[in-house]
Amino acid sequence: MKKIILSCIVLAGITSCVPQKKFDELENNYYASLDEQARVTRDLTIANHKIESLEAELAKTQKELYIKDTALTNAQRLMNVSQAEFEGLLQEMHSALNSTSQKSQTFFQQLTDKEKQVEELMKQTKDLEAKIETQNNEIIALKKQIFIQDIQEKVK
Repeated sequence: MKKIILSCIVLAGITSCVPQKKFDELENNYYASLDEQARVTRDLTIANHKIESLEAELAKTQKELYIKDTALTNAQRLMNVSQAEFEGLLQEMHSALNSTSQKSQTFFQQLTDKEKQVEELMKQTKDLEAKIETQNNEIIALKKQIFIQDIQEKVK
């Protein structure tokens, strides 16, 4: 009976053991998997940092776009006011030209002043138009940048 039990124990020991080569292979695969997991985790962390950076950059760009949009709106309002003043001055100038000869000397002086004001307003209008054009170009560039960032985020 002892021989049967001993035989069963020896047989169980032989059949249940894993060969050393197979154990080493499994151990190498385990460590390789750990290395791969660490690499993937590192890549994921880097990707998350890039996403956070792009989101911050997008927020900054949107804030800049809002500021430029507001500045453009204000510039357009100022240009409209200047245009209205310009038209008013043109009407006054026409009235001065149509006045009687007795007032011509007085109107001549007023006309000179109005022409200076008109020239100044025309200069301001041209300056405002140049500023608006510059801001429009900047807005277009910012919109392109936002569009590119959106595409980059979607690609990632």
